[in-house]
Amino acid sequence: MKKLFLLFTLSFFVVTQAQKMKKSDWLAIEKNIYNEAINNYDWDVAKNSIYHILAIEGKGSTYLDSLAYIYFNTQNYISTVKVADKILKQRKNPAILEIKAIALEKLNLPKEAIAIYEKMFAQNKYPALAYKLASLQSQLKRSAEAFTTLKSVENMEFPKDVKVPFPSAQKGKQQQVPLKAAYYNLMAMNAYDLHNYDLAIRYFEEALKIYPDFFVAKQNKQAIELMRKKLENQSPPPPKNNKPPKADK
Repeated sequence: MKKLFLLFTLSFFVVTQAQKMKKSDWLAIEKNIYNEAINNYDWDVAKNSIYHILAIEGKGSTYLDSLAYIYFNTQNYISTVKVADKILKQRKNPAILEIKAIALEKLNLPKEAIAIYEKMFAQNKYPALAYKLASLQSQLKRSAEAFTTLKSVENMEFPKDVKVPFPSAQKGKQQQVPLKAAYYNLMAMNAYDLHNYDLAIRYFEEALKIYPDFFVAKQNKQAIELMRKKLENQSPPPPKNNKPPKADK
């Protein structure tokens, strides 16, 4: 009986170890497949390998982050949000939070995107994020909030290599505008929405100082100047002095 017990124990140990080896081997194979797929930009194969890796490693696998990025890069924004939520329930991850916000924006859910950008902005104020947040606030006609958001970074240093695409003078083509010029254009648009036309023109001029060929800013400035002239011409003349003349002494 002792021999049988020892034989059973040994057999169980061998089978268990074999299973563990098979699991680790499978994991290594899937990771190799994933790396090759990423190198070849084969997102579908990479995605399938990640699901196999997650089945082995469990919810805590760092490959869940990779899955979120694959869904984001392939413009599957619903799945991006779903996977991002799983990650953010486990741990804080600013990069994953940002791609969730962008995905919500792409899904035409600006309110939900704003809520995330506002949290990010409260923790770390920087010009590019201010511009993104204020753009969405402006989209929802929250002009006072957008102006305040933009104003809070006015004196910060703006990155010179960041560009924002805008329509150019040539139909169907775009021009890449420096972030600081795009920022002043947005400041001007919000000043206009708040009926401060002089301030709007001033900010358009600041945008054009940075980027003189800024087609949209030129058009916006001209439109507001024309509107202001019309308003001035339509304004009623000052009231006449109808007081009776003073009597001579």
